[in-house]
Amino acid sequence: MSDLLAGEQEALAVLFDRYHRLVYSVAMRIVHDSGEAEDVVQTVFLDFYRALAKFDPEKGILKVWLLQYAYHRALHRKQHLEANRFYHWVELDHLSPESRTSLCGSEALERAQLMDQLLSKVNANQRKILELTYCEGLTAEEIAVQTGKSVNVIRHHLYRALAVLRREVAKRRDVSERSPQVTTIKEAQKNNAPAI
Repeated sequence: MSDLLAGEQEALAVLFDRYHRLVYSVAMRIVHDSGEAEDVVQTVFLDFYRALAKFDPEKGILKVWLLQYAYHRALHRKQHLEANRFYHWVELDHLSPESRTSLCGSEALERAQLMDQLLSKVNANQRKILELTYCEGLTAEEIAVQTGKSVNVIRHHLYRALAVLRREVAKRRDVSERSPQVTTIKEAQKNNAPAI
C-alpha cells in the first residue's frame, strides 16, 4: 500500500493478483452469477484505487478493507439485479440436451416465429443488444466497445428489452392458460352433442 500511495502503479497489479480471488468468492456468494461477480471485482478494485487516500493502516488491515468493499459492492449489485428481475430468468444451461434438441420441424418453425414476434416488440437498439448478448455471447463491456455506447447505456437497453419480453411472455402465458379450458369445454360439447 505504501508503494501504491507513493505512485508505484505496479503495486496495484500485485494487490490485484493477491486478493482478486478472495473478492471474487465474496461477490459470487452474494450475486450467484460469475459474470456479475467479475463485474463486482472490477468495481471493487476501481473504487479501491480511487479511495487510496482514505486508507489508514491504523484503523485496519488492507484485506479487511477490501472485503468490506467487496461485500457492500456485491450487495448493491444484487439489489440492482433483483430490482431488474435478473434472477427470474431460467438458465438455459440447466436444460437437458434432449429438451434443447427434441423439437420436430413444425415445433422449431413455430418457436422461431414466436421469437420473431417477441423480438418485434423491442426497438432496434434493444434487439441488437439482445442478439449480441445472447446469440454472440458478448459482455456489456464488449458491446460498448463495438457500438461506441457506454456500458451503462448497454445495460439499460438490455434490461429494458428483457422487461418488454418478460411482459409479452407473461401475456401469452395467461392467454394459453385460459385457452385450454375453452378448448376443453368445446371438445366436451362436441363429444356430448351426438349423445344428446
